[in-house]
Amino acid sequence: MLKFRRKDRARKRNTLEVSIVGGGFSWYQLPFSVELAPGSFIFIKERNSEYELLVKVRGVSSKPAQKILDRYSIASKEEVIRIMKNMTRGFLFENNMLDIKIVKEEFDMNVGLISFTYTAEKKYTMAKIASQLSKILHVRVEFRQIGARDYARVVGGLGLCGRELCCRIFLKEIPPVTLDMAREQYLFAAPEKLSGICGRLLCCLRYELDFYREAKSKLPEIGSTIETEKGPGKVVEVNVISGRVRVQYPDETEEVINFGTPKEHDTSKKFS
Repeated sequence: MLKFRRKDRARKRNTLEVSIVGGGFSWYQLPFSVELAPGSFIFIKERNSEYELLVKVRGVSSKPAQKILDRYSIASKEEVIRIMKNMTRGFLFENNMLDIKIVKEEFDMNVGLISFTYTAEKKYTMAKIASQLSKILHVRVEFRQIGARDYARVVGGLGLCGRELCCRIFLKEIPPVTLDMAREQYLFAAPEKLSGICGRLLCCLRYELDFYREAKSKLPEIGSTIETEKGPGKVVEVNVISGRVRVQYPDETEEVINFGTPKEHDTSKKFS
């Protein structure tokens, strides 16, 4: 008799237990058999309801349930990410974290972990927010804040030169860039004119610096005096790329002298 009851109970495992993404827990009677792995995400529709819900399957049990499942469909990874991202944005808005901008999200359905990469004007401690969201989304939540340069790398785009961003295609590390580096390359424009789409100084000011230092070592410096066929002249402008310098003579006339491109510098010209 006892064995019969155990078998009978096994046959009555017709209640689907779920965690509602964005809500709590619920139980649904199953008018049909299902094979759903715990931890999987599905869309369900309750009988006599017009709306679908995204839920996480907890399992099938013999618990009594008042709600009756009308139908279900498997949720794709992209659909789960989209819904969770929208809920997270709404949660951040409600908590007055208006400057946080989510730029990337990754979801590991096998371990139940969603990671958000974001930018913000100030530094945030997100441990408490992540914990609160975990209870709402029913997955582990992690946040990682990045700076403006890393944001440009993630998003991509075209630089002032018209080519794809260097940080996107080949720069593995983004070193610090200063205005002194621009001055070493004879660039004296305002900082905003030397900035990339990230709003920071152009990365090329850093990785091209060694080239400029080597090239300009073979050219006279601005303010120095060089000997020319017309006599001594003061260097008032240097173009490292073209290898040309502009000199001004005592009578205030000027002349452009070609020293050659960086590979063709004529080191026989004298300058002091």
